[in-house]
Amino acid sequence: MRRACLLTLLIAIAGCGTDGPQLAEVSGVVTVDGKPVPNAVVTFIPTGGSTSYGKTDAQGKYTLMFTDTKYGAMIGKHSVELEVRRYSPSELAEMKAAGENVSTESVAIPRKYKAAGALTAEVEEGSNTIDFKLTSN
Repeated sequence: MRRACLLTLLIAIAGCGTDGPQLAEVSGVVTVDGKPVPNAVVTFIPTGGSTSYGKTDAQGKYTLMFTDTKYGAMIGKHSVELEVRRYSPSELAEMKAAGENVSTESVAIPRKYKAAGALTAEVEEGSNTIDFKLTSN
C-alpha cells in the first residue's frame, strides 16, 4: 500500500513539471477599410486561462506574447480586444531610438468592434495567422 501511494505521488509530481499551458504561435494584421492600424494593442482572452498580448507595427502586423519571454496564445477560443494606443512625442522618440518601427499615424477602431464578444478567434495547434479586417460601415 505504501509503495502504491509513493508511486502515485511520484507520477503526480512528474506531471507537474510542464512549462505551463499548451501554446500556439499567433500573428496577423489589423486593418480598417484596408488601411493598416498602427500602435494597436491586440489582446486575446481565452475562456479559461491567461491572456496574450501583441502590439501592431506601422504596417498593422502583430505577434502575440504569452509572457515577456514566451510567444503565443493558449489553444482554444478567445475573445479579442483591440485598442489603439496614442503615444506622446517623447515616447515616439524613445521607441524610434530603440529601433522600433512606429507610426505617428492613428487609425481608430470602429465602435462596433469594442463591444464585448464582437471579436473572437480560435487558436489551433501550430502556427496561426489571424487577421482582423475591420470595416467602418
